[in-house]
Amino acid sequence: MSDDADIGFLVAPDEAPSKREIVRVALRLFVRDGLAAASLRDIAAASGYSSTVLYKFFESKDALARYLFERCYGLLVTRLGAAIRPGCDFRGNLRSLIEAAGRLLATQPAAVLYTSEQARLMWPGVPERLRRHSIVRLLTELFQQGVGEGVIADAREIPYLIAALVGSFSQYAKLRHFGEFTGAPEEDVAALGRIVERMIARAGTDDVG
Repeated sequence: MSDDADIGFLVAPDEAPSKREIVRVALRLFVRDGLAAASLRDIAAASGYSSTVLYKFFESKDALARYLFERCYGLLVTRLGAAIRPGCDFRGNLRSLIEAAGRLLATQPAAVLYTSEQARLMWPGVPERLRRHSIVRLLTELFQQGVGEGVIADAREIPYLIAALVGSFSQYAKLRHFGEFTGAPEEDVAALGRIVERMIARAGTDDVG
């Protein structure tokens, strides 16, 4: 995450400047070094504040890590959910969602990568409000629209399409972080979207055994 990245989703504007800087630095270090390697001492030192200040806001590294996950995940769900418009057909909504994913990868790569990397660890403890509005549920409803419109022939394909879509974008975010992709994220994601659309086209015609 660049130093000038928008962090409004992490902490409210009226929060203490020290908290804003601590969470900004923590997300950067957790993504760069990994959750296990980045210590609270590292975060305090890099933020320019003492450990005492950090502990005013977060009782432990686990509490800080969970706070960041919930905020990052909430950002993704909100942006992706806003891309799906009532009255728009399935293909239009799918393209809109893919475009939104591209913008997220371009503007908030750390949030995307952190969410992807920590989902398995963090998901069991997320609050019910996030579970009710999960990315999986959002995609399930979108693909159910595809079934209803006859674009996807069999609802049994939905879990596999979700796995393919989420897996593709998660892996892309990781590979991009390590420098394997250097082009504009929006263009790369559009290419991934075309691949997903071809898979969906097959799901609309192939028989499920």
